[in-house]
Amino acid sequence: MAASSSSCPFDAFLSFRGDDVRKTFADHVYAALTGAGIHTFRDDEEIERGKNIDQELTKAIQQSKVAVIVFSPDHASSRWCLDELLMINERRKSDGMHILPIFYHVDPSAVRRQKESFKEAFDRHEQQLKEEIDKVERWRAALKEVADLGGEVLKDQYEAPFIQNIVKLVANKLDRKLLHVGSYLTGIDDYVGRINQWLQDESTNVRILVLYGIGGVGKTIIAKTVYNQNSHKFERSCFLADVAETSEQPKGMNSLQEQLLSDIHKRESVKIYNVDEGVMKIKDAMCCRKVIIILDNVDNSEQFKSIIGEQEWLSSGSKIIVTTRLKCLLSEGCWKLHIEPLSVKNSHKLFALHAFGREDSPENFDEPSERVVSLCDGLPLALCVLGSFLRRRSIDEWKSEIKELQEIPDSRIQKILRKSFDSLHNDRHRSIFLHIVFFFIGWDKDVVVKILEGCGFEAIIGVQHLLDRCLIEINERNNLAMHQLVRDMGREVVRQESPDEPGERSRICNHKEGTKTIRGLILDMHMLREENENSVEESVLGCEDSPSMVNRLVGIVCQRIGNIPKTSSTSADVIKTEAFANMHQLNVLLLNDVKLDGGYEDFPKHLVCLRWLRFPLNSMPTCLNVEKLVVLDMRHSRLKHAWQGKSFPCLKILDLSHSHLLTASPDFTGLPGLESLLLKDCINLVKIDKSIRVLRGLVLLNLEGCINLRMLPDTIADLKSLEELNLTGCSELKVLPKELAQMESLKVFFAGGITLNELSFSSRDVRGPWSWLSGREGPESTMFSSAFLPLSLTHLILTNCNLSDVKFTTELHLPSLRHLVLRDNPFDTISAEIPGLPSLEYLDITQCNISNVIIKVPTSIEEPNLIGRSVTRLSDLVRFGLEDISSGCENRFAASFCQNFEQLVHSDCPYFRVKFTIMNKNIWCQLQYLGDGPRPRVILQENTLGPSLARNLLLWDMHKGKFEEADETMSILAVMLILIKVFK
Repeated sequence: MAASSSSCPFDAFLSFRGDDVRKTFADHVYAALTGAGIHTFRDDEEIERGKNIDQELTKAIQQSKVAVIVFSPDHASSRWCLDELLMINERRKSDGMHILPIFYHVDPSAVRRQKESFKEAFDRHEQQLKEEIDKVERWRAALKEVADLGGEVLKDQYEAPFIQNIVKLVANKLDRKLLHVGSYLTGIDDYVGRINQWLQDESTNVRILVLYGIGGVGKTIIAKTVYNQNSHKFERSCFLADVAETSEQPKGMNSLQEQLLSDIHKRESVKIYNVDEGVMKIKDAMCCRKVIIILDNVDNSEQFKSIIGEQEWLSSGSKIIVTTRLKCLLSEGCWKLHIEPLSVKNSHKLFALHAFGREDSPENFDEPSERVVSLCDGLPLALCVLGSFLRRRSIDEWKSEIKELQEIPDSRIQKILRKSFDSLHNDRHRSIFLHIVFFFIGWDKDVVVKILEGCGFEAIIGVQHLLDRCLIEINERNNLAMHQLVRDMGREVVRQESPDEPGERSRICNHKEGTKTIRGLILDMHMLREENENSVEESVLGCEDSPSMVNRLVGIVCQRIGNIPKTSSTSADVIKTEAFANMHQLNVLLLNDVKLDGGYEDFPKHLVCLRWLRFPLNSMPTCLNVEKLVVLDMRHSRLKHAWQGKSFPCLKILDLSHSHLLTASPDFTGLPGLESLLLKDCINLVKIDKSIRVLRGLVLLNLEGCINLRMLPDTIADLKSLEELNLTGCSELKVLPKELAQMESLKVFFAGGITLNELSFSSRDVRGPWSWLSGREGPESTMFSSAFLPLSLTHLILTNCNLSDVKFTTELHLPSLRHLVLRDNPFDTISAEIPGLPSLEYLDITQCNISNVIIKVPTSIEEPNLIGRSVTRLSDLVRFGLEDISSGCENRFAASFCQNFEQLVHSDCPYFRVKFTIMNKNIWCQLQYLGDGPRPRVILQENTLGPSLARNLLLWDMHKGKFEEADETMSILAVMLILIKVFK
């Protein structure tokens, strides 16, 4: 009955006493074996099925290569287990089946000699089986023989590493090459599951997967796990570790090629004398075999080509997985998967497993654990390193280590993260990175690019290189973001330039001298007062004097301003302007609530970026040199009259928002290159200067919240480049120029909060044919009409504009409009068609109290996203959306939606697409009416929540009136409530 190795469907047979370890140790062993790609059989039946092993178990034992027998204290009391043991031992003797005994909280001698609980069990067997005493003796003999084989003994130790050793031993017996992945794998199941599906899909033409992300995020662990689980399913397999580092060594690329060929041919040694020869040999070796190859840590495409060659050389079914820090690696013909840091929940779990050997922290370690997890910011490498380091240490040692980590990051973590920094092409790109580290995290990317370009950098390509290496990110608001450990790495790079002599660093702490080389400075007195401390964070950029470094931005972080002269007045916040006299190279000056005393004749003349929040003066000093300014940011200033006749030849961004004393805009004559003008929340602004006509390159004009602005100059029509105009909240605006309709570049127009039907209109030429928002000639009209809105508009936001005319939508003729917001308007009905909006994709009519809606969506639109809470009837609509779930009314709102939704479902319109906007996050679901009752059921759109999240959710089933595990379909109410719960 022995099965040949070629017919074995199982790698391992797991034998154990169910009552002892089924749901604990045996389950963990089974999970570890299967997780390592070892096909394992276990008996999942909870009830013993009689005295004889059934046919299924008999076959499984006969067809398994290795038997793992878990001897637990109550093992011998089960006749079932003893019969299993007897058959396994007979297979060992007949055809050499491998056996791995595991002694789980029992002494091997107790098993071998039947002592303690084993003696008690056999005493009972002898009493109950007097007529089968020969069988009892065979059991005894089998126990002794198997126990004599040796095995693994679990004593006073953690189970996780013990189980990992079992996996290695089984793999060795199977002659399977497994890669070490550590004892605690957390937060990778989703990635592994998706990759496994791709590996098993032989129909796909995509044969290369690129796993990318910052260093230490878990790319290699995921690749190793996938390799362990799938390598045996391919004819040949190879894992090439740390390709980038190996290839830099002498003959390093040759050695990588040799290892690959050796694994493919299954020969001990293959000699390669040059790379080109190796490429052709690899081509010949791979063309006729189904292979899986992992290339770990690749940092340029040439390394890939030298090892794999061309994708076309791969045979059918072959798959290549590459891990890299480069997002841009292999841009065509591959699947890219971004590996992101762990969630807070998984971060706590992984850290606790390494620090305490359990999934949560002891109560007295909750607070310090929270601080460490926060410092790690979801990076698995950091969580593992620090958790292992802090294991078994006292609470005082924890506190000391945390304090030190806040000043000097762990070198083991920094070594991994710094590889991305070191791989940057040149010093300029490294300087851009360090510049962002010290100054511009959270800033708008386009603004930062303009500042860096003003300082002499090729900023567009430099920032892109940082993005490609995952050193920075750009969030949904276009702001620069960075993992905090990457930020700490940048700061540590500067500290390491001269650990003992801060004055020798390009960016230093506790700076006392060197103002001649300073290229940038931050002084935040507002923060100082808020925190009520005696220090303030300053950041300084410096530059070496050599001509080759003239544009190099160098930063210094200061903890106090001891070298900056202060006035002798009683206010400690007033600083003498002479403090800046020697800062001849200053490019970037960022001040917050800083008051200066003295003249501005010697103020730095090379400023590229001046941010002076809470500027204390009524107007800018006339002697302040601004010739090289690219960005001027004076939000929350006390300006009343900004300036008169001042020239800013290089200025691109001007932000005077929240300047509540400002009554008129500045004279724009000297700002020929301005691109963005922000006057948001200037509540006393009543007038925009007519000189705005000179701003021919202006792209953005933001006047939101200027509640006393009464009119716009007719010269605004001369802004031929203006793309976005924001008049939201300009409630006193009474006069608008007709000529706005002629602004052919205008794409986005915000007019929320303006009572449009009370507006009057002015024109430079009352005889002309144009009438903005009115179809009638003449200098004035009080009736609102949309007939002459600019045809170039793509986004129109008319929130709370007191619109009520039911004909409004029929009069719209905007062929490019994609996004229309009409919320909070007193429409009673919206009817008929919208023929003039052929490109419409999004319509928001929430809070309109509409009792009847019949909207025929243009047939050219495949998926319009229509948003409306009060919709009660749909005609030819195949997509419906919903948003605005306010806190505290989730149950009522969800139930109300369900009731309305039932009225919307028709047999000819079974599919819907729904958007939930919860806590500013857009969540899309696809709804499908399944026809099994009046209440709709929901199928979540792919990747909406992710499989791991869905598996962990209990969902409310409206039919049964109780919570159940998530399945493929669920009630719409369940989805609503769960989404609210998850994303709050």
